[in-house]
Amino acid sequence: MDALRKKINTYSGYDELWSDGRLYIKYYGAAEHEVLFDGRHWQPSESVSETAQLYLSSAAALLDAADKCAQFKYPSGRIYEFLPDDRGRLLPAELFRLLMDDKGLGIDEAIAVLVRAFGKALCGMAEIEPLQELQPRTAFLDKLLRDELKIRQIAFHDSYDVSFRSPVGAVEEGEPIELSIASFGGVTDALLCVYGDDFSQELPMRRAGDMFTVQFIAPSPTALFYKFKINGEHFLCADDDGHSSRVCSGGEGFRLTVYKRGFKTPEKFCRSIMYQVFPDRFGFSDDGTAQAGIEYHLRLGQTPEMHGSIAEPVKWQPRPGEKDYAPDDFYGGTLKGIAKKLPYLKALGIGTLYLNPIVEARSNHRYDTSNYENVDPILGSVGDYVNLCAEAEKLGIGVINDGVFSHTGADSIYFDRFGSYGGVGAHASKASPYFNWFDFRSFPDDYRCWWNFKDLPEVNEEDAGWQDYIIRAENSIVKLWLRRGASGWRLDVADELPDDVLALIRDAAKSEKPNCAIIGEVWEDAVLKVSYGHRRNYALGYALDSVMNYPFRAAAISFARGESDAFALRDFLLSQQHNYPKPMYMALMNLLSSHDVERLHSALGASESLKALDRAQQASFSLTPEQSVRADRLQMLCAVIQYCTPGVPCLYYGDEECLDGAGDPFNRAPFEPSGNSLHNFYAKLGQIRNGSEALMSGEAEFSAAGPDVLIIRRTAESDCIICVINRGSTDFELHNSGLVPLLGSSRDGLVPPCSAEIFKFT
Repeated sequence: MDALRKKINTYSGYDELWSDGRLYIKYYGAAEHEVLFDGRHWQPSESVSETAQLYLSSAAALLDAADKCAQFKYPSGRIYEFLPDDRGRLLPAELFRLLMDDKGLGIDEAIAVLVRAFGKALCGMAEIEPLQELQPRTAFLDKLLRDELKIRQIAFHDSYDVSFRSPVGAVEEGEPIELSIASFGGVTDALLCVYGDDFSQELPMRRAGDMFTVQFIAPSPTALFYKFKINGEHFLCADDDGHSSRVCSGGEGFRLTVYKRGFKTPEKFCRSIMYQVFPDRFGFSDDGTAQAGIEYHLRLGQTPEMHGSIAEPVKWQPRPGEKDYAPDDFYGGTLKGIAKKLPYLKALGIGTLYLNPIVEARSNHRYDTSNYENVDPILGSVGDYVNLCAEAEKLGIGVINDGVFSHTGADSIYFDRFGSYGGVGAHASKASPYFNWFDFRSFPDDYRCWWNFKDLPEVNEEDAGWQDYIIRAENSIVKLWLRRGASGWRLDVADELPDDVLALIRDAAKSEKPNCAIIGEVWEDAVLKVSYGHRRNYALGYALDSVMNYPFRAAAISFARGESDAFALRDFLLSQQHNYPKPMYMALMNLLSSHDVERLHSALGASESLKALDRAQQASFSLTPEQSVRADRLQMLCAVIQYCTPGVPCLYYGDEECLDGAGDPFNRAPFEPSGNSLHNFYAKLGQIRNGSEALMSGEAEFSAAGPDVLIIRRTAESDCIICVINRGSTDFELHNSGLVPLLGSSRDGLVPPCSAEIFKFT
């Protein structure tokens, strides 16, 4: 194979030729050498001196890296992505020559690439005398590089490297952090600049040889940034990857997350696999429960409709004479039906069951609460819920409730806009015990509502009466459902609840059940989230144990679809690892589908953006057989990434059998397991994860072996798991001995195209 063999020329001399303002190098006295790749290293095929061997190996590795750069259409400045891990002393000088002579980069650009590629290793490079006779141009550039580094104002910092930042990652408040930069000779003084929303501090750095160092004490929990001012005029800022550095006049700093001392997340939840259920669409019973619930809602004057079978498509069009679609079609799923499915969930390796809202409401999604205290009669009774939790606990499965506290339904006990509940609601009378829950601009019909939906009046979360009822009272809603058997809460639109209210919810829940999990619906980076004019602190140990990791979903799907590469996915995963508080990082709800986004299988297989389709187009959307087959393979890649990344993998009901669906309501179709498609694959994944301490709680390393291959390494004491995700069209060869396959079809160390493999390292 051509990739395993390189021809390298050495020269006895060279001439410098200038043309059109550019320097060209003319070599003479050529000697050709063949260099072979043995699976790990480049080695000359002939017997040569030690220096020649070192040079030829370095030159071949660089030529290979340059060829890969060109193959994947990367700019020369990103050649560092393809450099070997074992970077010998001669690599910098030879790369300097390649970038300037072969790629036409200027000296400033070339040095910037070298600093990014080699970092601290450039400090104090010693001259290599014998190289003059072997490759005089490289020897000359080696000296030039060393001289330039001594006089230039160049420094280096890597926030992921313990030699520059100790400890790396997020830190507890009050924890000392040692921050360092490497200087190459031209830096005479350095200053640490730390800043945040309400924080600013500058600290002089002390010099010790090639390093400038300072200790910083992390203040109260907050999201901070830092950079370094060098020689009083330039800044050392974060590069595009967020952790390596560049010298500039001004730019973004490195992130530093400070979280609450003593912050812990529930161990059982962190170690579990989660399964999300839309209750009406999963787990059916034929005991008349659902129909009795339909009749209850009809008596209230509401308009529920029961489908004749689960084969009928979901309703999405308005009724005749109505303007808007009403989400009140039901399929008959019940809590008893879900309880019957618990052995099915156990066989998938599930340890946490997340239920979309189950309390009484007008709609099928139940985010328009009518009564927080009761189970919706369509789903069953409080007794059915208590039994579900008890039976789940016997199987080691905890149940998470969906808490919708930022708003209620207009058709509810609390608001009662239509008089369905006897006129005790705030809309009926200012004397209502719930009147102060809501903000009326003009009573009774002009009121604050969630995203201007009149059916969803917003509550005033600072009202003492509301706080008592929902949070603080002995029999508050938060405590009541935990007492009935819940293992935690998922908080709907968490960033629309004030920080102090979220803290109250956490305190109340933990006082009732210390090991319960508090999960927030947050769509962005939870540490940097700004809403209602200020940076939120719910990810810093004050409120949430976990958040729904929608950025993870976006990154994984983008990689699988070929819209981004393995380097970008690696950088994303590293960013979350280093910027989230570790307790929350290990508890992140890593989802790939949910009730609010397109189904994973459809998102992977579609040639177009499903978000761009209107409802009629989404209703008729389907994958071609070819698209479906490809989506199957890509879904397996995503699933392995999901199950092997720290955090809690969340499987949305039906994804195990590649259920399709565009946006709401098509992502909420009924599902009856049949055991086909990827069901066995997910069961095997669950078995592997639940049997591996490394995957449940171990440390993680992320790397990319080219644009198409992501490698995840998880370790915990004696347990080591290596996951290889190969998105490409060719085999990827592993060069590790002692790997025992746990998942996949690897043969002779080759990971097939468009596949994912999991190995145990022995």
